[in-house]
Amino acid sequence: MTDASGAENEDCRPLLLTLPPSHYCERARWALDLQGIVYDEERLAPGTHLLRVKRLGAEATSLPLLLLEDGSLCQGSDRILDWVGLPGGDPEIERRLEQETAPLIRQCLYAGLLSDPRSGIRDVLLRGTSKRDATIGRLTWPLLRRIMAAGMNARPRLLPDLIAQVEHELDWFDRLLAERGAHLAGREFGRADLTAASLLAPVALPQVEPVKSLSAGIRWPRSLAPFLARWSDRPSLKWVRHVYEAHRVPL
Repeated sequence: MTDASGAENEDCRPLLLTLPPSHYCERARWALDLQGIVYDEERLAPGTHLLRVKRLGAEATSLPLLLLEDGSLCQGSDRILDWVGLPGGDPEIERRLEQETAPLIRQCLYAGLLSDPRSGIRDVLLRGTSKRDATIGRLTWPLLRRIMAAGMNARPRLLPDLIAQVEHELDWFDRLLAERGAHLAGREFGRADLTAASLLAPVALPQVEPVKSLSAGIRWPRSLAPFLARWSDRPSLKWVRHVYEAHRVPL
C-alpha cells in the first residue's frame, strides 16, 4: 500500500476505481458488497485510467484500486479481498484462477470482441465513465483497440488455441467441483467461491446485477458465440450462475 492525498477522498469512505466490465473489478466489488462496506465506485475508461491511477501514486496501473479513508491505496482484487477479510479462502485454487484461468478468459473474449466492429465492446467499456473519458475513448477507439489487443495478445488468429485453453481450464474446474461439492473451501460460501464465480462470470454470463447491466449491449461474434453456447451447460458455469443467484445481492 502507498499513500495518496487525503483530498482525493473527501467524503471519508472508500473509493473503488474500476474498469466497468472487468471480472477482477467485479471480484473486488462483490467482496465489498458482501461485507457490507459502504463505498463509492469510479468507473474509468481504458487508456485514460492510466493518468488517474498514476496521479494517485499507485505501484502499478492495473485496476481495481481501492482508495481508503486514510488516503492509502489497496491495489489488486487479491489485496482488496485481504483487506475485506472475507473467510473461506483456498490459496491454491485462487492462484490458478487469478493467474491462469481469468487471464485466458480475458484474452480469448477480447480476441473475438476487439476484432469485430459490431460487437459493441467499445460502448460497454465506456458505459458509466465520465463524459470526458467517454468522449476521449470514442475519438481514440481505433488506436485504443489496437493497443488493448497488443497488450493482451488478443489476436483473432489465436482464437482456436485460446478456446482450447479455456476449455482445459473449465475441465479442471468441473473436476474440482465434483470433488469439493457446493463450496470450494468449508461448508459455507466464502472467498474461494466468490473468486471462482466472479472470474468465470464472463463465460457463464449470469443474468444478475451488476454483471447483467455491465455486459449489456455485447453482441457476441460468430467466432465466440457457438462456444459460449456449448459451454453454458457445463457444471462449472451452471454453478457460477447458481452462486450469483444465491449470493450476489448488491447493496
